[in-house]
Amino acid sequence: MPSYRRVITAVCVFAPLLYIYWQTILVPDTRKSFRSWNLAEKEDAFNDTLGLSKIFVINLPSRKDRRDAMSLAGAVSNLTFTWIDGISGGQVSDHDVPVRRGIHSSLGAKGSWRSHINALQSIIREDLTSALILEDDIDWDVRLKSQLRTFALASRTWLKESKFDKHRTVQLSLEASTDSEIYHAAYGDDWDVLWLGHCGADFPDSQSLISPLRIEVPGDETVPAPKHLKPHPFALNDKLGELYPPHTRVVHASSGNVCTLAYAVSRQGARKLLSQFDDHYDTQWDLMLQKWCEGEYAVETKSRLNSRIKDDRGAIHERGGSAPVCLTVQPPLFSHHYAKGGASNIQGQGGGYAKGTGTPYIRLSVQQNIDRLVAGARQGEMVDQLPDDGDTIWK
Repeated sequence: MPSYRRVITAVCVFAPLLYIYWQTILVPDTRKSFRSWNLAEKEDAFNDTLGLSKIFVINLPSRKDRRDAMSLAGAVSNLTFTWIDGISGGQVSDHDVPVRRGIHSSLGAKGSWRSHINALQSIIREDLTSALILEDDIDWDVRLKSQLRTFALASRTWLKESKFDKHRTVQLSLEASTDSEIYHAAYGDDWDVLWLGHCGADFPDSQSLISPLRIEVPGDETVPAPKHLKPHPFALNDKLGELYPPHTRVVHASSGNVCTLAYAVSRQGARKLLSQFDDHYDTQWDLMLQKWCEGEYAVETKSRLNSRIKDDRGAIHERGGSAPVCLTVQPPLFSHHYAKGGASNIQGQGGGYAKGTGTPYIRLSVQQNIDRLVAGARQGEMVDQLPDDGDTIWK
């Protein structure tokens, strides 16, 4: 056989073998890579439910505009929402609201209270480990998941340190985090409420019923400059900006929190809250939750420690007891979005007279960057609505 034919024969024999080797060994199987990535995403504790069992969004059926806006914001943030129909004040009868004598409240506040109680009942009924409860007019940063990774580490640190010296500030070391802690421990154990979205909070002092321990997160680029740290135009600037260097975030026990824009509740927290509030209504829901988190109801009911109540699953729980474990963060990770012409269904911060559009505390706002996110823009192409050298959103 001529030499050139032997060469051609060898090429014909070995070329297919080389191709098979190249495809199976040297080049990754893109389908296998996708499956592995998808599995990793599913196992990631901060995937579509942010390390919790579910994310509930309370939405009045009449406010389809808000549902549409939240649905889109959730989609571009890779979040999965479970909707809970909000209750209007007119749907709440006197029999449904166990109002104490002398207590008067708006219809909107009563409807909000009933809606949040229904969300808590869903946690118990579905036997969820935990859930995040959101109102439907809020906003968050496009970097929310990385923010919550940091918050989760701070939460675990607070829960550990609070067992020892409570009267100090701990500076968080981000290097202390491990994947196993993030994926499997999430926000730590034995907490009742994580108040992640509010319209303002105070730092607890040593005279209160709750721990004054603070976990400091310095150099957080997602935190606005001090001049931007105020929930509405008629409020004073937050003390956070006076007490700490710029771009510092602080995690501590909930104190003076107002607005239940976003808060996570554990299974034990939901049981405690339903046990406490099944037979009375004091005022609007955020102020009731504030008072509960600060341990005031525990003091009031100390004489009734032996009183017991069944939840809707038939389990019996003790009333009263020690102060709940509620953690919050300043500035908040979720905030009220002031849309053009928007208004709250209950009396909001600023009394409805707040001028300006945007979201306080949130720099790379999802709502303000929604068109860019839909178009697939990268993080570096997002608009910072609260730059250090820029104007505040309030007119």
